[in-house]
Amino acid sequence: MSACEHIEALLSGYLDGELTQQDRQRVDVHLDDCASCRQAFEQLQRIQSGLGSMPHPEPTEQQRSRMMGVMLTKTSRGVGWLLAIGGAALLIGMGVYEFVTDESINLWVKIGNGAVAVAALLIGGSVLVERLRDRKTDRYKDVER
Repeated sequence: MSACEHIEALLSGYLDGELTQQDRQRVDVHLDDCASCRQAFEQLQRIQSGLGSMPHPEPTEQQRSRMMGVMLTKTSRGVGWLLAIGGAALLIGMGVYEFVTDESINLWVKIGNGAVAVAALLIGGSVLVERLRDRKTDRYKDVER
């Protein structure tokens, strides 16, 4: 990485005052000597001042109300899913415990059912992991129906 490339990577942080003292001094010295980097820094300053002077309209009461409704809906949906999954896990756990401790059920039936359950968990888990991994690059994930 050349000196200019290194300094250009620091210019945004320099402009925002987020650099360490050592990096800030390094940028100061480089900008004194390099017209190209100084020009890039001045361009960033113009962009920042232009963005800072842009109006920031306040949302209308109707927009605020709609945003609050969306947030309330998403929050209640999340809590609902959490309760549903927690309740299902509790019921499944109780059923497994009853199944395993019931002495009237043959050992081979328990082993067979256990193998099927473990297989289903492994297959379902692998599909879930694959879907989550592919979601990052899915071109259609933001398309509304």
